Amino acid sequence: METGREVQVGERGNVDRRMAGKAVAVVDTNVLLNLAIPVVDNRSKAPTGEDPFKTLLVSYDIHVPDSVLGEVTDASGGDDLLSQAAKLVLRAADSLTTHDVRDEVGEPVDYGLDRGESEAIWLTNNRNVDFLITDDFGSTKYLLLNLALEDRNKLFTTPHILCTLAADGALHPEYVEEALTYYFETKSWDGKYVGLLRERYLR
Repeated sequence: METGREVQVGERGNVDRRMAGKAVAVVDTNVLLNLAIPVVDNRSKAPTGEDPFKTLLVSYDIHVPDSVLGEVTDASGGDDLLSQAAKLVLRAADSLTTHDVRDEVGEPVDYGLDRGESEAIWLTNNRNVDFLITDDFGSTKYLLLNLALEDRNKLFTTPHILCTLAADGALHPEYVEEALTYYFETKSWDGKYVGLLRERYLR
């Protein structure tokens, strides 16, 4: 990974983080919101003791297109759990490096992907990025993301990143076990896929 590079035109964020040698990750809107949800969820079913959203921001150099923050802002207008998660993400916006790439991308990629996803793909394909994290697994959209990426090995899922953070010692494995169950029950994550990740990283 290239470190200490100059800031590109249209980028905003904490430049010092680029010097820290962290892996650079592009994330889409749902990744940010879903990792923030258990932090603001006070129900008994929510995992406690860790903060997966903060851990993501601390562990990786997180980049997003401007449109992703726009989508997060749109989600913050209510009082439900998703809105609370969106407000948490917005409060941490200074920890994200944002990119205005609308002119470069033009119209969304013609794969049934929205603007945020299309611009995230463009960033991954055109900047020095180590991986793209998505929540769109177990669906046709995941296959479309694979087709749009120039390097398919850069595509990771939210549960995969959670398990990787556990394997690296950034999150406690027991917390990740609880979080995976929580997401399986609340987000209908694919049970077989999550089970394979558990066997590989948490057992």
